[in-house]
Amino acid sequence: FYRDVVAAYLLVGSLFSTLVSSILKRLVRQPRPSRYDSAEGEIEYGMPSNHSCFAWFCAAFLILYVVRRGAVWAATSLPSRSTCSLISTDESMNGNGTTSFPSFATLARIWHYLHTGFAIGISLFIAVGCAYSRVYLGYHTAMQVWAGSIIGTLLGTIWYGLFETEAVRQWLISLDRTLNELERARKVMMLLCLEESKNNGMKKD
Repeated sequence: FYRDVVAAYLLVGSLFSTLVSSILKRLVRQPRPSRYDSAEGEIEYGMPSNHSCFAWFCAAFLILYVVRRGAVWAATSLPSRSTCSLISTDESMNGNGTTSFPSFATLARIWHYLHTGFAIGISLFIAVGCAYSRVYLGYHTAMQVWAGSIIGTLLGTIWYGLFETEAVRQWLISLDRTLNELERARKVMMLLCLEESKNNGMKKD
């Protein structure tokens, strides 16, 4: 459930980046390259590329989210995660203050590096593939794609910087708490309705 709040924050940012690139496209008014499917006499503007801006915005945010351990903050700070318990330090430490399972820390570190490397790799692969496809398919020039990629990367970095501010994180915690309470209320109402239906059925019998 906590992932939904962060995903919503990313979604709002990606829509904002698309809005920015669309405004710039109207201001710059640089035509797209001539394409095989362009209508005769139709002029479309392509500087910067919206797709490249969107893809690199998401890639920049996700890479920073993984590298700077934003997921750790989300998992430990958002109220919807409060029901999940971790192994206490006392249980994982022996009397000498050392871990009872020394291999666990090594495995956790290896998993962190693999997870981080995979997330970075797949984000870059998708962003590069999206940008390349816009040129390959003839929808944008290389310069338009470069511009969109740079703008998206900058906006994604700024958006993640805001994510690390205290004001935004407190707002996300408040939003997550509200959504979590609404979800619990929904489940309670469902149980009450089921119980009422069950009682009505017993009375009819």
